[in-house]
Amino acid sequence: RKYAVIVNDSDTVIYLKLAAAAALNSGIRLNANGGFYEITPLNRYAGIITGIHGGSGNKVVCVIEGA
Repeated sequence: RKYAVIVNDSDTVIYLKLAAAAALNSGIRLNANGGFYEITPLNRYAGIITGIHGGSGNKVVCVIEGA
């Protein structure tokens, strides 16, 4: 993967973790309502990405990825 953006489209903070299980209050924080993480040629990563939130119910993230 040469490019990806993950956008938090929910009302709760979401935490991402690269190459491991996500944990609350640890890793890459995506703020609610538009927080995002971007993978570019400067920080390439092609492995698994997991996410977790501390709210209730389902939450939404939007992902765009380019090879």
